[in-house]
Amino acid sequence: MRKLIALDLDGTTLNKQGEITEKTKKVVKKLRELGHIIVLATGRPFSGAYPKYQELELDTPLVTDNGGSIENPVDKTFARQKTYIPLEMMHQIFRHAKSYTVTSFFCIDDMTYAYQYDPKLEAFFSGVNGDKIIEGEHTDFLVEATGLVYIIQEDAMHDFETYIRDTFGHTLTHRLWGTENGTAVYEVYLKHISKASAIKYLLEYYGISPKDWIALGDGVNDVEMIRDANHGVAMKNATAEVKAVARDITKFDHDEEGVARYLKHYFDLTL
Repeated sequence: MRKLIALDLDGTTLNKQGEITEKTKKVVKKLRELGHIIVLATGRPFSGAYPKYQELELDTPLVTDNGGSIENPVDKTFARQKTYIPLEMMHQIFRHAKSYTVTSFFCIDDMTYAYQYDPKLEAFFSGVNGDKIIEGEHTDFLVEATGLVYIIQEDAMHDFETYIRDTFGHTLTHRLWGTENGTAVYEVYLKHISKASAIKYLLEYYGISPKDWIALGDGVNDVEMIRDANHGVAMKNATAEVKAVARDITKFDHDEEGVARYLKHYFDLTL
């Protein structure tokens, strides 16, 4: 029976150096030869994900921006799916949070739009390219984003969360990525959009039953995908939130070829 196998990139398919190992490539190639559908589902923007897609020699749709974008780089007949936060909402959030915002940004394709851009962002957010930055206040930008990243002062967390919930709770939600050195990192995105919503769209596109959906991930942006998949698998190195909703957990982490080892065993592959 053909399966749709959704793979997160960072912390899952990629090792600590951000690389895809030869063993992982061989497992993915074998699964494709057997007729399974391999889909990368990542929080990276397209520019940060496409090189990995090419490395794996995929021809399936690529899910980026945590489900905000679905497109097939090698099949132009596939209708690109992209969902945006309304411009006025983006501007309202910025005006409200500006006084305690350390930096904020969003990516569209290979371009980054940033307020108080910090080059250190490039080490933490794959796809952010210092050579392609448009700096300014978000109210200066007249382009819509699929999601926003705000790094704010930690003591403003309650105000930021309350504002998003009370003002835009019908449309938007937020995800806390963590706190460090007196700052908090938030992602703001559309409530109905996630990696899970994107994969459900592709299940219908391919005519594959939800019971044949397998997913592997590690981060808080993978929770919906791992929870909703018929066989959701958390990496050994996954967050507690992901492990709590998973059907299974890999025995090896992302730096030990956990994805390749798990799928080789699950499908009883001979390589």
